[in-house]
Parts: sequence; structure tokens; C-alpha cells
Amino acid sequence: MKTQRNAIRALVTGACAIGLAVGLQGQAWAGTVTIYASNGGGSGTWNADPSGSTPGDSIRACDTKSDGWAVETALDYNYDGVIDRRVNTNGHTAGYCTPWKTGNLTEGKTVRMYVVPVKSNGSHGAATYIDVVA
Repeated sequence: MKTQRNAIRALVTGACAIGLAVGLQGQAWAGTVTIYASNGGGSGTWNADPSGSTPGDSIRACDTKSDGWAVETALDYNYDGVIDRRVNTNGHTAGYCTPWKTGNLTEGKTVRMYVVPVKSNGSHGAATYIDVVA
């Protein structure tokens, strides 16, 4: 009887763990999405569709903190670890946002956007990322 209860508990726990893992898989975001650098020093923004003077399929980086770090926003189109588009705030003081950098992507294509604190010597902090939809 005790063994049967333990077996049922194990099955229920396993099923819950699988459900949780499937439920937490990343969701791709369309529209305009902003995520923040891991060090709190700035942000990166994705804009899927043109709106006024903001172009579609575009990214930009904003540095908001005078901490010696710049902010880089980058796109990986194919999830292969190769950065296909990037902008960063190197050489500018806090409060600076890069111009929008755009390039046409197939409508509905999902790409990964990274936001990374960077220094001019090439060192970088931890990346944050989100999947976005063109």
C-alpha cells in the first residue's frame, strides 16, 4: 500500500514538473518590447512594425546609468549564436539612446534579442534576452 502511494506521488510529481517546464517555455513577443540590461544600466528595445518616425523590425540601445558600462542590443536571426544586427552606446554618456537600426525581416519570423552591458575594452556582463516576432 505504501509503495503504491509512493509510486502515485512520483507520477504526479513528474507530471507536474513536465507541465511546469512546458508552461514556462519562452513566448515570442510582437509589437514594441523593452528589456533591461542585467546590471540595471540601460535597456534594449525591439519595434516590430513602423509607427510614426519609428521604423519596423528595428532595435536600439539606451544607457541610463553613469557606471562605466555601455549597453548593446543585438539580434540573432537563426538562433545559431551569430549576431546578425547590433547597436551599442559605447563612446556616449549616460542618457544616450542609439538611433533605431532596422532591416527587413520576413513577417512573422521569430528572432532572439539580447541586451548586454559592454565595455569599450571588449568585456561584457551577463546577457538578458527575449524572443521577438517581426
